[in-house]
Amino acid sequence: MRLRLIFAAAAAALVAIGAGAARAHDIQHMTMDAPAPPTSASLYNLESKWTNQDAASVPLAALGGKPVVAAMGYTSCRDMCPAIVANMMWIEKHLPQDAARRVAFAFFSIDSAVDTPVKLKAYADEHGLDPGSWTLFHGDDDAVRELAAALGVGYRPDGEGGFDHAAVISLIDEKGEIVVQQRGTQASSDELLAALNSLLEKHN
Repeated sequence: MRLRLIFAAAAAALVAIGAGAARAHDIQHMTMDAPAPPTSASLYNLESKWTNQDAASVPLAALGGKPVVAAMGYTSCRDMCPAIVANMMWIEKHLPQDAARRVAFAFFSIDSAVDTPVKLKAYADEHGLDPGSWTLFHGDDDAVRELAAALGVGYRPDGEGGFDHAAVISLIDEKGEIVVQQRGTQASSDELLAALNSLLEKHN
């Protein structure tokens, strides 16, 4: 069964976070969550269409073949997303020099209306994100819902032009399967970095 069918129900539940759920900037969970028991399912089987910051169409499968540090957010976010990107940059900075080009960093926007490729490129330039390692993705609403369900990222419009969303950084292996996730902006990235280094050592 295709992942689209597997994640369909989960997508609806994640987007429509219940009224009692914490707002994004109130989320205080600081644990590292291992994914569900491994299966043969790969994120790279998702059928959603994405465009990168250079306005080129890029299938998710293009990320395959190397470990990926991935997160979802949006460029006009002023609380959660700067912390998420800062954590990803910290991970990148602490990789061994010879490993830097063997890891991809992916930021997927949940704001399909505003975060055009032009906006994403400006954001990447503003934050000094190396285009050799970083890809920023724009997708339509369906693509965002599908990937958010697959990564376990709950989100919803906040009524003020932005989004409440979970802070999740995922380590994805070369086959597209989630290895470990870091949840919460205050969580230490040490465990994710250690898991990433372990993946790199296995494929030396």
